[in-house]
Amino acid sequence: MKIAVVTGASNGMGREFARILDGEGLQEIWAIGLEKENLQQLQKQLKTPVRIFAVDLTDGGTEEVISAVRETSPDVRWLVNAAGFGKFGRYDEIPVAESTNMVRLNCECLVSLTENLLPFMHEGAKIAQFSSVAAFQPTPFQNVYAATKAFVYSYARALNVELKPRKITVTAVCPYWTDSAFFRRAECTEKKVVTNMCVLYKPQDVVKKAYADMKKGKDFSMYGFKARSQTRLVKFMPVKLVMKTWVKQQKFDKRYK
Repeated sequence: MKIAVVTGASNGMGREFARILDGEGLQEIWAIGLEKENLQQLQKQLKTPVRIFAVDLTDGGTEEVISAVRETSPDVRWLVNAAGFGKFGRYDEIPVAESTNMVRLNCECLVSLTENLLPFMHEGAKIAQFSSVAAFQPTPFQNVYAATKAFVYSYARALNVELKPRKITVTAVCPYWTDSAFFRRAECTEKKVVTNMCVLYKPQDVVKKAYADMKKGKDFSMYGFKARSQTRLVKFMPVKLVMKTWVKQQKFDKRYK
C-alpha cells in the first residue's frame, strides 16, 4: 500500500501539501494534526482515502503514528514533516515549558518520525522537512524558534546526502513569512514582536514550489524573491550586523540595538 504521511495537516502548509498529494495516485494519505474537525473536512475534500490521526505529536502522537506504520508495513512514498510551532517574544515572556515543547515538536518529533519511517521508504520516496528562512541567522525575540529551524535545515541537507545510495531525496523547505495559523499562534505574547514583515506569502504558493522542487529531486526549496534575496544577503553580513538590522527593522527598544 503506497501512502503519504503528512504532519501539521490540520492547517496551513501541511493541509495544502495533503491536497496537492491527492493527485499522486496513492492508496492512502495519513493526515496528522491537532484539530480533528479540520482533518475530517480535509478527508471529505480529497479523492484519496485519508486516515486521520488527531493527535499531539509531543504527547504520544509520534509513537501512535510509528506504531501504525509498523503494524501495516506500508510503502511510504511521501513524508511531509510540516508540523511545528513558534513563539515570538522576549525570553521571559515565553514560558519555559513552551520553549522546550517547541524544541520537542520542531526537532525531536521530526527526527523520530523520519528515522522510524525510513525503513518503510524505498527508491524514489521523498521527504519534506519544513525549516524556515529563520534558519539562516540567529534571531532575537525568536531565539528558540530560529534555533530549531537551523537544526531542521542542517539535518535535512545532511540526511539527503546519506540517503543518496537509497535514492531517497530529502528537501529542506524554507518558507518566508506565510499567512497561516502558525503565524497567528506565534504572535501570542503580550507585545507584538513582528511589526515589519515586508511581504506575507500564501501557503498554497509555498507548497506548490516545494512540491515542484521535490519532484525535481532538489534538496532545498524556497519560495519568493524577498526570501531568496534576504537569505543570500545575510551570508555576506557579520552575524552581529544581521541581528542589529533585524532589531532595527522591528522597532524594538533602543536598549537592544
